[in-house]
Amino acid sequence: MIALSLAASFPEAEVDAVDISGDALALAGENAERLGLSERVKFLRVDLLTAVTHVYDIIVANLPYVAGAERGSVSREVLHDPAVAVFAGSTGGELIRKLIETASARLTAGGLLALEIGLGQAEALLRFLAERNYHDISARQDYAGVTRFLFARHG
Repeated sequence: MIALSLAASFPEAEVDAVDISGDALALAGENAERLGLSERVKFLRVDLLTAVTHVYDIIVANLPYVAGAERGSVSREVLHDPAVAVFAGSTGGELIRKLIETASARLTAGGLLALEIGLGQAEALLRFLAERNYHDISARQDYAGVTRFLFARHG
C-alpha cells in the first residue's frame, strides 16, 4: 500500500490510508504493525473521500484504472487481484475523474494531487484537471517510458 511507503519515507507525516476494500485495509494494517507504522497510519474504509473530513497537503492515489472491456487483454498476474482493485468502468478513468472532482475540497490551498493512471488516459485527464481549476499540472513517465503519473495543485 502506498500509504505505508509514504509513512516510512516521511517519518514526520501523518498518513490516512483510504480504501473501499476491508480486506485490503486489513492486510495493510498487518503490514503497518509489522513495519512499526501502525501508530502513524490511520486506516479508513471509505469510497474515495466521501466520508473524509480532514484537509490534506497531499493526496496520492492508485485507483483502479483499467477499462472493463480490457479484461481479456490484461496479464494473468493482474487477474489475481480482486476486480474492484483493477477495473473501473467503461473507460477506466471514471474513478480518477470522481477523485479529481472531490479532492479539491480535501486539499489545502496549493495542495498536491498525485495520481497513477492507465495507458492512453493522460491527455483526457490532463484536460479534466485543467477544467477543474487545478494548476501546475504535469505528467511523468514510468520506467518503460509510458505516461503513468499525473501531478496537479489546487487552490
